[in-house]
Amino acid sequence: MKKRITFGAVFGLLVLASCGPTRFVEPLAEDEFSLGGSFGGPLIDYAGVPIPVPLSQIELGYGLRDDLTLHGGIHATSALFGNLQLDAGATYQVFDTKKIDIRGSVSPSINLIVDFNDRKTKVWPILDFNFFWNYGKRRNYIYLGGNFMFDFEGITNPNSERIGYTLFSPMLGHTLKGKERSWEFFTEIKIIAPYMNSETPFVPYTGITGRRGGTGIYIGFRKILSKK
Repeated sequence: MKKRITFGAVFGLLVLASCGPTRFVEPLAEDEFSLGGSFGGPLIDYAGVPIPVPLSQIELGYGLRDDLTLHGGIHATSALFGNLQLDAGATYQVFDTKKIDIRGSVSPSINLIVDFNDRKTKVWPILDFNFFWNYGKRRNYIYLGGNFMFDFEGITNPNSERIGYTLFSPMLGHTLKGKERSWEFFTEIKIIAPYMNSETPFVPYTGITGRRGGTGIYIGFRKILSKK
């Protein structure tokens, strides 16, 4: 029982850090600036009905080059519970197969949480990778990828040993673009750590993989501004 509770606590903690969608999959053009937000989170069992945790985030993005975007975000819902949660990173396009319009990007970032109640700070390195396919006149795209979140500090197990964890979560999403890419609307589903036991006395996570991992559902919108 102790082992199950321990792994449940780990899973609940790591879900908190990886509870947002991918910041950027396709980089912005050079000198483009964006402002947006997202809503949604992992599904929980609420009176027998699976509903997403209502988490919200605000994001900023800036196209440093056509293949490199800097971005950051603040997790607004966390602030309501006495936590300051921020993330910052970059998205870099690593390849482009122009004949079939499939491209790939990687997005290293840092997620930081400051708990003002317990006066503790936690930092997680994160790495996203995505393959995306553009289609149509507005070059909407579908993407498929994965999210790695590294907890080097870890937690103390029942044997008083400090154990670190790596959380892997595959994801699938779609981005719909406005005329001349004036805005973007995106949806994403993330299968959070499908190999981990999510049974926990604290948060009843659920999803399409049952009690193995969790399922996150997100929607978001960003307004694209250009300096050109």
